[in-house]
Amino acid sequence: FIFPLLINAQKNASMPNQWAENWLSGNYSLKLNNQWKFSFEEQLRLKYVNKFYDRSFSEFRIENFLLNQCSWGVAYRHIFKSHEFEERTVHYKRFNYYISQKWNVNRIAFKYRIQYQTKREVLANTNKHVSELRKYWRLKTSVSYNIKNWKLDPNMGVEFFVRGVNHPTDQYNKYRISLGTKYKINQNQNIRFKYMFEKQYKGWNPEVIHIASIQYNYCFKHKTKNYTNKKNEE
Repeated sequence: FIFPLLINAQKNASMPNQWAENWLSGNYSLKLNNQWKFSFEEQLRLKYVNKFYDRSFSEFRIENFLLNQCSWGVAYRHIFKSHEFEERTVHYKRFNYYISQKWNVNRIAFKYRIQYQTKREVLANTNKHVSELRKYWRLKTSVSYNIKNWKLDPNMGVEFFVRGVNHPTDQYNKYRISLGTKYKINQNQNIRFKYMFEKQYKGWNPEVIHIASIQYNYCFKHKTKNYTNKKNEE
């Protein structure tokens, strides 16, 4: 899947609209009894074209872990985005619903995720919608390799964004390729570094974004007394 995408990315006849971005984020999460995970994230995105500030958002996510490393989750994101043509900030609300599956083969770990998301602009300080609903199906595959005696294990991912039915005229399908690693500070903290290449499926003037991302993560794990006693009995 990756090879034709990379070849397509090198074509200049489509006159791509290119720019670079930095994504800076912090994530705090609580993992309860190895079954539930509650996360809160703040992210800032800087855009190196036109306006420097692109957007920031706050996101709350709930994830439930099932058997065989399968999980499902829901998330709510409130987005503050700089308007492209006016000197004001636009508010968006986004909802995510997803399922994922992981498994390991020796030192290689695979993860697959299917996510459905909806996003729409709202008037500031109200719940009134003022734009069309944007829907995406997101299909992601990632693979990582655990290098022996090495802290910076590589991770590579490919994700396809498939627009929903009755989509706005300016909404396009797109794909994103990522390459990154994670540095573990201690049992609870790590920092993720990632480069992403994103491109629209559009014949003329597609948006092409080069993204450098840094994310700090803190995860606190807690097991209740009843859960611990149950596991000990098993």
